[in-house]
Amino acid sequence: MGAFLWVGGWKENSLVDVLENVSFTVWFSYCNFRCPWCANSRLARGLEKRAVALEEILEAVKQAAPFVDYFHVTGGEPTLQYRALAELLFRVKADTGLRVSFDTNASIPEAVSYIMSRVDVDHIAIDVKAPLSKPELYARVIGLWEGAGKVVVEKVKRGIKSSVGVRDFLELRTLLVPGLITVEDVAQISRELRDMGLEKAPRIVYVVQQFIPYEGVPEEYRRAPKTPREQVVAAAKLASEELRGLADVYYRTIEDGSKRV
Repeated sequence: MGAFLWVGGWKENSLVDVLENVSFTVWFSYCNFRCPWCANSRLARGLEKRAVALEEILEAVKQAAPFVDYFHVTGGEPTLQYRALAELLFRVKADTGLRVSFDTNASIPEAVSYIMSRVDVDHIAIDVKAPLSKPELYARVIGLWEGAGKVVVEKVKRGIKSSVGVRDFLELRTLLVPGLITVEDVAQISRELRDMGLEKAPRIVYVVQQFIPYEGVPEEYRRAPKTPREQVVAAAKLASEELRGLADVYYRTIEDGSKRV
């Protein structure tokens, strides 16, 4: 019996999942975080899932391959299914020639290393949820008990460092969540990334993102206002100063889309 994966679905061509590229995007079910602001909370909790054979996904990708630049996997947390994910990325790349990509919260560094050892991954996008020097805040942002923060941030650091071997670019992202993440937090994250020894990556991009209370966001944050555009831009400008010479900095808002600072 061939491999199967727990997925919520897929989109044959997406303009928002791989920066400046068109992707075929698959959503994996389940996540090890419980972010109270998550736009895919039902998917993350496994309430939206179906078991799909790898071959079914592969056939769909083959049909769409002439029209996209990347095959991309998001979630949820894709590395929870790391063996099946590695096989899927390998097969897509071998059978279609597409560049391959996945999102991760980087909290399972062994899974990231496993995938990287078996597939020439072209792009990885990592959500850096909060300053890594603030484990209590990190735990609060990801919806886990405060004591988990120290363990999580150490794993995230390792996961980020395990991703520098990408072929195209490493994308690091932070969401400005109202009441949780401030403009100064973004500046602090930028300083920490600058000092992590990531220079081996062929290209690094840092994206500051706007919180938007989409329908899938849990009720507490669905009532929150979206992050003001001006605040997102201000945070991105600070990040650009901190990461000068290391990373290209973008911001992403509903008003402007993705814009380079």
